[in-house]
Amino acid sequence: MNEHRSGINPGFLTKHTLSVCGINENNTKAIVEEIDELPCVDSVQFDARRKTLKIAYDASHHNIDEMIAIVEKHGAAIKDSWWSRTRLSWQWQTDENIRDNAKHEAHCCNKMPPH
Repeated sequence: MNEHRSGINPGFLTKHTLSVCGINENNTKAIVEEIDELPCVDSVQFDARRKTLKIAYDASHHNIDEMIAIVEKHGAAIKDSWWSRTRLSWQWQTDENIRDNAKHEAHCCNKMPPH
């Protein structure tokens, strides 16, 4: 059984991979540290060979745009390719679905659903 950091709801945990460019030793460390310090981030790793950032976080608290903003703040960027754009679109949709599910209040099965 995997243990998660404090504050992580495993039901809302999402894992994303970002292909990055404009990355160097200094900004890589700064990006990883800043993301890792966010509450409700379970893990963050940089794969230097593939130039990818792997992030796992509770999507009821964060979204992929926040992670991209941190990458860009440190002078790097998300790779501009068809595959990166496609994957990013899927990541936005996943985050939105998790956020919507986290806000949803179930109704009792004996009551009429709200209109």
